[in-house]
Amino acid sequence: MNLVYAQNKIVDKPDFEPAKPWLDNKGTPINAHGGGVLFHNGLYYWYGEHQIAGKSEADFADGGIHCYTSKDLINWTNSGVVMSVDYSKSTTSDIEYGCLIERPKVVYNKKTRKFIAFFKFYPKGNGYEVAYVGVAVADSPNGPFHYSHKFLGGSPKGSGDFTMFVDTNGDLYHLAVRKPDKTFIIGKMRDDYLLPAEEYKICQGIEYHTEAPAIIKVNDVYHMLSSGSSGWKPNEARYYTTTDLLGSWTRHENPTHGHNTIDNMGSEKTFGGQSSFIIPVVGLENAFIAMFDIWKPTMPIEGRYIWLPIEFKEGKMAINWIERWNLSFFKKQ
Repeated sequence: MNLVYAQNKIVDKPDFEPAKPWLDNKGTPINAHGGGVLFHNGLYYWYGEHQIAGKSEADFADGGIHCYTSKDLINWTNSGVVMSVDYSKSTTSDIEYGCLIERPKVVYNKKTRKFIAFFKFYPKGNGYEVAYVGVAVADSPNGPFHYSHKFLGGSPKGSGDFTMFVDTNGDLYHLAVRKPDKTFIIGKMRDDYLLPAEEYKICQGIEYHTEAPAIIKVNDVYHMLSSGSSGWKPNEARYYTTTDLLGSWTRHENPTHGHNTIDNMGSEKTFGGQSSFIIPVVGLENAFIAMFDIWKPTMPIEGRYIWLPIEFKEGKMAINWIERWNLSFFKKQ
């Protein structure tokens, strides 16, 4: 359990416990799948897929985007659904119930002072052949986010798994696997972040069928954690680096090591998870947390999370399985 009960009162928990059920401040399992974390004005905001209880992936479990807040990355306060699907039977909205909203990522635009949510988006009844990027905008990090529009990233068939990466100069990039040929691509976004600014480019050196990207920049080197493509089943993590986002990438060996004793999954299956995001820990130098999701397509709300610290050895990323840890890990490096 994530929170400790003492005399019927919930008290803060001191450690991360990867793959174990993770409860919020109300004692309810956190419902923020395939998401990412934004730091703003002293708080971390965790955004993820809100999954509807009792529904399978085939039964349209997607309910929108859920948000939680924290000061320490371990104990989270439920801020609720910050963008909901439209449940009205007479709606004309793109995000009517029955659509798919996956892998939400939120960024802050310092110029416009807007918070912008991006998500992989399949409109209701359109099938899986064409995948859009949905866009929603808010004035506050805890929403509400108002759906704005959708766009096709890099192909008439759109793009699948993606990440949004804000570079140190404020430029925003959309990196994704292109449909239908599974080529990995990158596109720079406009200054307002709302739409692509130019033609997408192929990321040379990144293999076909690379999914679930998550990127950080360390000492002018971009590190990308990702996965192969095997549906909902886990596979071996992929790891690439480059010094030029629009240039070529170099593949490295699997950065994960160890064994998830809870799910009996080793590094050859990424501990049973799939990468979703990398969190920079504010105030600590070169401190990053790798986020993974354990998917449960038959009951998505029961999906769990694996958060592990990233180490750098000779400039390369290493992610070791640890049963229990906290942020003091980074001070010992």
